[in-house]
Amino acid sequence: MSNPQFEVVLKGVLAGFDPQQAQADFAALFSIDADKAARMFAASRTVLKKGIDQETAEKYVARLATIGVEAVAEAIAITPDTLRLVPVESASSQLAAENPPVEPAVIIQKPVTLVKPVAEFDSSSSESNTPTADSQTKYRHQFLFTGTGVEYFKIWIVNLLLTIVTLGIYSAWAKVRNKQYFYGNTHIADATFEYTANPVKILIGRIIAFSIYLGVVMSSHLSPILSVVLSLLLLVFLPWIIVSSLRFNARHSSYRNIPFRFSGTVFGALATFIGWPLLGILSLGLLFPFVWKKQAQYVTNNHSYGGEPFHFDVHVKEYYKMLLILIGVSVVFFIAFVALLGGTAALGGLSKGGVDLGAFLAVIPIIIAYIAFYFALGAYVVVTMANIHWNNTKLQNHQFESNWSVLSYLGLIVVNTIGILVTLGLFIPFAKVRAAAYKANHTALIVQGDLDRFIAQNLENSNSLGEGVHDIFDIDISL
Repeated sequence: MSNPQFEVVLKGVLAGFDPQQAQADFAALFSIDADKAARMFAASRTVLKKGIDQETAEKYVARLATIGVEAVAEAIAITPDTLRLVPVESASSQLAAENPPVEPAVIIQKPVTLVKPVAEFDSSSSESNTPTADSQTKYRHQFLFTGTGVEYFKIWIVNLLLTIVTLGIYSAWAKVRNKQYFYGNTHIADATFEYTANPVKILIGRIIAFSIYLGVVMSSHLSPILSVVLSLLLLVFLPWIIVSSLRFNARHSSYRNIPFRFSGTVFGALATFIGWPLLGILSLGLLFPFVWKKQAQYVTNNHSYGGEPFHFDVHVKEYYKMLLILIGVSVVFFIAFVALLGGTAALGGLSKGGVDLGAFLAVIPIIIAYIAFYFALGAYVVVTMANIHWNNTKLQNHQFESNWSVLSYLGLIVVNTIGILVTLGLFIPFAKVRAAAYKANHTALIVQGDLDRFIAQNLENSNSLGEGVHDIFDIDISL
């Protein structure tokens, strides 16, 4: 109870670092704009974290030092007011309270999920300075999405109107704005993701895709043989298109200034997205679980965060279990559906002049049941695929966790669908925000050991690896 409490105080930029770059990295780390970061650096005293132990304070100082920001851990007197933990997100409100003349640099206000241990450990081990004790402790970091429907609607409607006015040319810039909004509002461990793609390259990719599509369509009117040849060429180039898009999006996605990477090969994509699906079709669907597993492995295992690769592996029986449930439920529903149709025809009857009102009204519940079954089946597939993927994906010794629920996800898509239909499409941005919030709220990262140390190591590896020579065909063709 008598352990001293510390606060992390911002001092400025370390010698040897570019001040502008350090402030830019600081702003990205705490998800604030450049003006707010500048005000925090200009203030006479800025407290970033308050009421923490010395070890935690020193971790904050070390983390900030990796981006060239100087901070110190200062001991504070223990009073009832200072015993309260102050999240990093509230640093700006502290700054306003302690520096009245300075305009408060309000950092994004969002619900704070404090990191909590997954595995409990006794007080003696927590006070120990043994590195292995800290490295074996697990902490759960919940993903969080802070965007709102009204906020995104403004972006969406402008993107839509400009895309229509420019005959689709602005769609590339619209995609970048959309991704930047969703990335910037997705939080994990007090930081957000970034998307830095160049819209021009996206536009080039879409022009290529449209030209190929237009060529295939026009060739069907000129020569059937030419149409077949172009279709086969498109099939051959499909793996390159997939690899190019995955590499492009990974390279321009980052977290805490560390970019993601995709190292998959065209030959690997050819086997995964053409070879295996053909085997699945030839096996009359029996090999589709292997197709799903191979595709998930190819995409996940070829992605890396800095220099650390992701790893996905699961027994194929999990996919077979899903397939058997799909087949079983579909067969039962089909039998019940046919029986219900037969009963409706027998009870309602068909008049000689056409279908009578009773038969027509009796068909309505059948249609509703069919639509409900379609939604439920789709929700089951999406939820099961997501849980299989995330619960079996690792990053070094860190484990992802997913607890998507069929019923809650079904409710989400039903409300979204009804909202879109009733508003003639105007509910689309709200539906996207609701979907993003659901995914974040049901996904977490279980970190073993010190996350800041892991980030710092990968930041060094990322800076030393470099990007090399950019491929001139590294473009995005996805919609």
